[in-house]
Amino acid sequence: MVRRDLAASLIGVLVGLALSWLVLATSQASQGSNSTDPVTWGPQAPTPAAQTTVFGVVALMWSAGCNGGEQIALDPGRYEMGTCTMGGDEVTVAVFAPGAQSGWVHSMRELGAIVVEGDRWAVASLIVTAPARFAAAVPN
Repeated sequence: MVRRDLAASLIGVLVGLALSWLVLATSQASQGSNSTDPVTWGPQAPTPAAQTTVFGVVALMWSAGCNGGEQIALDPGRYEMGTCTMGGDEVTVAVFAPGAQSGWVHSMRELGAIVVEGDRWAVASLIVTAPARFAAAVPN
């Protein structure tokens, strides 16, 4: 049982790291876009005071009651990604600037993850029920 849990955790970390690289590479390609759309859940353009402030994905994980949330990747003003535990299952959560979400979602699904999307955020896991539990816990 411990070996199975360890393997699932290792796969989750590897998927998260691979996706971090993919999101970073994708966001570099679309660096010139500016949008004035309001952001509900997602990264904001950094200000001098916010350069070292964690926001967006950590707040989303906290509001959903996801335990042990930590940010694992970010590109200020474009995306933030983190991992946490929802009901004992590890999930990867990301928030996006406009236009950045579909590439991440597609990549996660290609890796075999179950993905649930919200307004400029998405959650993925290898455990079938975890993303739906997370999405149901996100306040409107």
